[in-house]
Amino acid sequence: MAETLTIDNTPQTEVVGELTAEEQDSLAVGEKLESDQAELLAGKFKDAEELEKAYIELQSKLGKDGEETPEVEATDESKDEEPDSSDILERLWDQAKAENLQESTIEELSKMDPKALAQMHLEYRANNNQDTITDQQVTQLKEIAGGEKDYESMMGWAQNSLNKEEIDMYDTVMERGDPLSCFFAVQAMKYRYDDESGTEGRMLTGKAASNEGGKFKSQAQVIEAMNDPRYERDPAYRKEVADKLERSDVKF
Repeated sequence: MAETLTIDNTPQTEVVGELTAEEQDSLAVGEKLESDQAELLAGKFKDAEELEKAYIELQSKLGKDGEETPEVEATDESKDEEPDSSDILERLWDQAKAENLQESTIEELSKMDPKALAQMHLEYRANNNQDTITDQQVTQLKEIAGGEKDYESMMGWAQNSLNKEEIDMYDTVMERGDPLSCFFAVQAMKYRYDDESGTEGRMLTGKAASNEGGKFKSQAQVIEAMNDPRYERDPAYRKEVADKLERSDVKF
C-alpha cells in the first residue's frame, strides 16, 4: 500500500516573545512618526529627494525676487522746463526801463500758462517788494515837514517820543517806497509832532486851487489841496481842484 505525502503550505509564523509595556510604547511612537512622515511626503512629494530639490528651487527663486531693481526716473521729454521767474521778470523789467522791450521776451511770456505767469509775478513781488522813490519825491516829502532841517528835527523827536511799534510801522511804510503811502505817513507824523511839541501847524489853504488857475506840479500838491477842509464841504472848491488837476500833468 502506497504512502500518502502531505505538504503543509501554511507560512511559518515567527514567534515573538511578549514585549514589555515600555517596549510596546516605544514601538507605537516609532510607527506613528513613520506614518506621519509618509503622509507628509505623499501630500506633494514622492520622497525626501524631491522635497530637497523643491526646497533648493524655492530658495533660488526667493533670491532673485529679493534683488533690487534699479529705479528708472520717468522723464517727460515733451514737458517744457519751467522758466526761471526771476530771470524772465528781471529781463522784462530791465528792458522796460531802458525802453527797449524785446519781442523775444514778449513771445516767451505769451507762451506761458496764465496761472504760472501769475505765480511768477507773486514770487517776484515777494522777493523784490521794494519800490524805488525818486530824489524829487524825497524832497517833496521833506517839504511836508518844512524842509530838510525840520524833517530831521521831526525824526529826532520821533526817536525819543514814539514807541518801537510806532517807529517800526513808520519805517515799514517808508521802505515800501510808495509815494502816496509815504506822503500820508510823513503828514501824520508832522501833525503829531506839531501837536505834542507845541509847534503851530501850517494851515493847508489849498493855494493850488486859486481862481488864478495854474497847474499842480506834484502829487504832494494835489493831496494837499484835497486835504483842505473846504474840499469836503465846498462844491465850488472841489471843482477848482478838479479843473486844475485836469490842466496838470501829474502822474499817480
